[in-house]
Amino acid sequence: MAARLCARHLPPVWLCRRAAQGQGRHYRAALCAELKHPLITEEVASRPVGPQEVRVDVHFCGINFADILVCRGQYQEKPPLPFIPGIEFSGAVLETGTDVTTVKKGDRVIGVSNFNAMAEECITDQKTLWRIPENVSLQDAAVLPVSYGTAILALEHRARTQPGETVLVTAAAGATGLAVIDVATNVLRAKVIAAAGSDEKCKLAMQRGAQSSVNYSQDSLKEAVKRLVGSGGVNVAIDMVGGDVFLQSLRRSTMPSIM
Repeated sequence: MAARLCARHLPPVWLCRRAAQGQGRHYRAALCAELKHPLITEEVASRPVGPQEVRVDVHFCGINFADILVCRGQYQEKPPLPFIPGIEFSGAVLETGTDVTTVKKGDRVIGVSNFNAMAEECITDQKTLWRIPENVSLQDAAVLPVSYGTAILALEHRARTQPGETVLVTAAAGATGLAVIDVATNVLRAKVIAAAGSDEKCKLAMQRGAQSSVNYSQDSLKEAVKRLVGSGGVNVAIDMVGGDVFLQSLRRSTMPSIM
């Protein structure tokens, strides 16, 4: 499950001042200065917002597998060093560009960015920001865009899941797995078989709405799913594990949506 980083608590002991005080607005950011090395915290210079852009005071930033990969140089996008990781965040709008109409200063928002969110502030296009309902905390909201965006993309746009169909999801107790369960059961009215690596994780997935579960550390995923749905297989399989689990998921799906 995605962890959360509060930008307000970046360790001050790591602070290295890139520019002298008084030379413009600066903010602290977690910086990847060298691949496969720990991040450092540095002051970076702020830039003006464009007409369609929004400056956000970042309160929380989700930490995703993509952040780990990009800091190792193993992600499909390879930003030039140094760069700021972080692709999802929550916070409050500080400033808007001249053509921004979707949000205003002071709004609580969640958003996605192109690896620049692990900082005290970030700038992103208004199209990648959404206002947060009052009953949702900034901390909880920070980890919604990637997990739920992935679930919706896979279930609706890729698989075109229909009511009553059966969805198999692996790593079901992770952030994306739980999002898949939520969207599949509560929005698309599908049935979910949750596959995870422990009884505790299977229990959590069932509590979140899955109709059945499989502990693939104790049983063959292929055979367990066959016992649940028969030889016809499931309609959609969404895998976040890879390897043999991926292959078993594929063999039990009649219309795979494999990630």
